[in-house]
Amino acid sequence: MENASRAFLDAVRKSMRQIRTVTGATTINPKLLTAAERLQYEGYLRREETNAAILALSKNGIPIKQIVRIVACSIACRPLKL
Repeated sequence: MENASRAFLDAVRKSMRQIRTVTGATTINPKLLTAAERLQYEGYLRREETNAAILALSKNGIPIKQIVRIVACSIACRPLKL
């Protein structure tokens, strides 16, 4: 029973994006996440924020070496706001 339960949960976790799309639940409510899922979600949000900052700096013509310095400092210093 434990193995079947674990296999079912693994299958559901791997398919969550598709499940949310089909059910129309494309927004995530952090209050409904487990502690582990919340950590993953917060990491995802940080990566998205960093990616947006990199794209914005790139569009403003900032050289890659300077972007690396800015982003590396921003990640170490938090929060990253441009």
